[in-house]
Amino acid sequence: MDLKAVKSALATQSDEMNKLPAHVAAFCSYISPWQRSQEQMIATDHSLNYQNTAAMGFRLAAGLDKPNLGNAFSKGATQLAGRKYFTRNRAPRFEIDAVAMLGMAIGYTAIRASPNEFKWLRDCLEQSSRTLRDDTWQCSFSDAARAVLDGATDFSAVDPVMSVSLKTALSIATTDDERTAAWACLIDGIGDSDMTRISALQSVYEVCAAALTRLPVKGAGVSELVKLLIGVSESMSHWTYESNRRVKGVAPQVWEIDHEYHVQNLLWTVLRPVFPDLVDEETLSKLGHTSPRYDLGVPSLHTIIEVKYMRRLGQSELRKIANEVAADHSLYLRKGSGYSKIVVFIWDETRQTEEHKTLRNGLESLEGIERVIILSRPSRMERENGNRARHI
Repeated sequence: MDLKAVKSALATQSDEMNKLPAHVAAFCSYISPWQRSQEQMIATDHSLNYQNTAAMGFRLAAGLDKPNLGNAFSKGATQLAGRKYFTRNRAPRFEIDAVAMLGMAIGYTAIRASPNEFKWLRDCLEQSSRTLRDDTWQCSFSDAARAVLDGATDFSAVDPVMSVSLKTALSIATTDDERTAAWACLIDGIGDSDMTRISALQSVYEVCAAALTRLPVKGAGVSELVKLLIGVSESMSHWTYESNRRVKGVAPQVWEIDHEYHVQNLLWTVLRPVFPDLVDEETLSKLGHTSPRYDLGVPSLHTIIEVKYMRRLGQSELRKIANEVAADHSLYLRKGSGYSKIVVFIWDETRQTEEHKTLRNGLESLEGIERVIILSRPSRMERENGNRARHI
């Protein structure tokens, strides 16, 4: 069965999310990248039944910083903590709903709650695991919830599908062995009708497919370097730029990119794990009275990454950028510099996308300019007082 056939077999109908309880839909959206577009179907009211509170936990962890979501979760969690579970003459509900318990554990982690705050949930999980032991998949939820509350990164005791999908959602690295085990479960699980398991299998598919196409760290070349830099625009969707409080007791954070050095720092973070010989701000041999200094360089690839920050609208700024790159080009690629290629990365604070093609084509016509990548300031990073770009 090839990847395309596997992916098709795991596809679900979007209207199926409408039929799920709020917390189950929230889990599916949290765990599967295929279900993220269905987030609007998840109940967003803050009525404090356990399903909505657990749904809030998943939404908090997914970074959906809706106003007062953290406070609403904390209030609902306090109510749940005050109840008695596994008592006589009371039909069990929350205490045998393993998806809800995982949502609570995830939510507590998202708001950085203290162990005292979730001790009640830890105790409840101990009993729940014994009650659910005959249902392997439900047990995987309660096992995962305990691991999350313990702050564990080793999920080896958890079902492989749950382990890989949840570790991915929590930004914890998975190993080759874990992915191999999860993939075997995926092949066996095709045709499953449980939406929570289907969603987890969708996550496993994405993780394993990505591993197959991952860049080779050893032997990565200029084309891989360019691919990474082009991909920065997509990764900016997770850049910290908060408008509302996401974590209890922590003010909203805004990681501003105000100048060229900020862009260099961003690119260093992306490139350094793949190119261990990456260097920054190194000075080349003198040329007369000039000591040229480039922004970033990969000596093994004989390639310089030159960073520019376009902060003003208008032709004057565009000419300034082009002239600076042309001047850098003649200094950096001269005989004996050790470099033969330049990749230009431009942060466009002004978002004048209509000019990008002309600027890119002009610069790439220079011999030795491997690629020009222009990243406009993302729309979600709108400054409070509007964009600082100015006409000149």
